[in-house]
Amino acid sequence: MPKIKVKRQSTIVDMTAMTDVSFLLLTFFILTAKFRPAQPVIIDMPSSESETVVPDNKMVISVDKEGKVYYSIDNPKVRVATLQQLIERYEKTYPSLSKLTDAQIANFANVEMLGSDINQLDQLLNMPPQEINAMHDFSGVPIDSTNNQLRDWIQAGRWADQIDKTESGTKRDDIRVAIKGDKTSSIKTIQEVIKILTEEPVNIHTFNLITTLEGPVAGGVEASPTPAK
Repeated sequence: MPKIKVKRQSTIVDMTAMTDVSFLLLTFFILTAKFRPAQPVIIDMPSSESETVVPDNKMVISVDKEGKVYYSIDNPKVRVATLQQLIERYEKTYPSLSKLTDAQIANFANVEMLGSDINQLDQLLNMPPQEINAMHDFSGVPIDSTNNQLRDWIQAGRWADQIDKTESGTKRDDIRVAIKGDKTSSIKTIQEVIKILTEEPVNIHTFNLITTLEGPVAGGVEASPTPAK
């Protein structure tokens, strides 16, 4: 019996739908991606082989190569509450805080990093946030023994974090303190920051040191070695 030959036909796969889906996904990720905001100071961090990631809920104390100190909190809501706590608890120490308006306080939510004297906040917060975040001529947060404003910011941030936890009803960990230092920063300034953290009334003995990972896994990721104690 003769074999029946099946006529060969070319197989055509319509890729139009798959291409449309690919471009839709690509557009979605581009539009929803969050880029790292511009910071008023560039800090060239030392490298580390540790892969311990610093938690999102953190208070960062940065020290640039000139020894200037900067203060920042990731959560915008806690950031505003920090300023409110500073006003409530330290108004007598910094009388200029009483001049701040509700609009200026709300504006503070968009300030990524602070590096100025508290007494300059009244003028600073009149500026648009994008201009504040683009500034490179900050004088730094004072850490002198007679004018230790960093200590007051740290305390206000911790109180604000506790208030936010209570109001939101969340059981997250307390805000984490991290030190980010330029690899050429003065060790004396770093030591002074650590002294402020570990002495009364702050009394924080566990914190993170933010570095850049070495090797191909780094990719600009911020990480920390074993928390200092």
